[in-house]
Amino acid sequence: MSDSHLPIRLLTVDAAGTLVRPWPSVGAVYARTAREYGIDASDEDVDKNFYQAFGKLQVCKKTNGGEEKDFWRQVVTETFRPFSGDKEIDPLFEDLWNLFARGDCWKLAEGAMDTLKTLRVRGYELAVLSNNDSRLRTVLADLQIDQVFHHLFISSEMGCEKPDLEIFRQVEGITGKKPPEILHLGDSHSRDYLGARNAGWSALLYGEPKLEESQITHFSELLEHLP
Repeated sequence: MSDSHLPIRLLTVDAAGTLVRPWPSVGAVYARTAREYGIDASDEDVDKNFYQAFGKLQVCKKTNGGEEKDFWRQVVTETFRPFSGDKEIDPLFEDLWNLFARGDCWKLAEGAMDTLKTLRVRGYELAVLSNNDSRLRTVLADLQIDQVFHHLFISSEMGCEKPDLEIFRQVEGITGKKPPEILHLGDSHSRDYLGARNAGWSALLYGEPKLEESQITHFSELLEHLP
């Protein structure tokens, strides 16, 4: 059998935006916490500023563990720049950093737990593959989803991130799987879908809007792709 006809044996799943999402939203958590420090802004305005700041700063984001917290400090500073005046941002940042290390600021995707447990019973190896920092470990533990996975691959611990080819090759090396044996699920077209495809993996895009024919919007649909 040629490699191109090997069956899928490993499913890797993106975290933020796919497996989990901020709850009730980034803007709601940020704005609520900021009000405790006398910074008044609406959830909607903070949410909008956050995604603008995150998008801008992510372009030059460094992935090694020592710089991850500095990246998020910059995001928080930029998010609140229009609202903070002369108020010190660092105490607010520390609170937010710790809040998002806990499961109660995150929500599992509907159907994720049951679907992944079923796939594990079917014999598939399961892994998280996320452009995130080590706080993800405590988040997944709090949500009681961590033990469903055989591996947790986190970019800040690996020194590279999706869509870099290196992170996909590291996963192959650690799991002993060949590219045609791996399916990756994620919500980013560039980082998850194209990144995995460029590495020779199979890929499914998750969520909306619909950009690819092979795209799913609910975890239970994975059961049709991985019998």
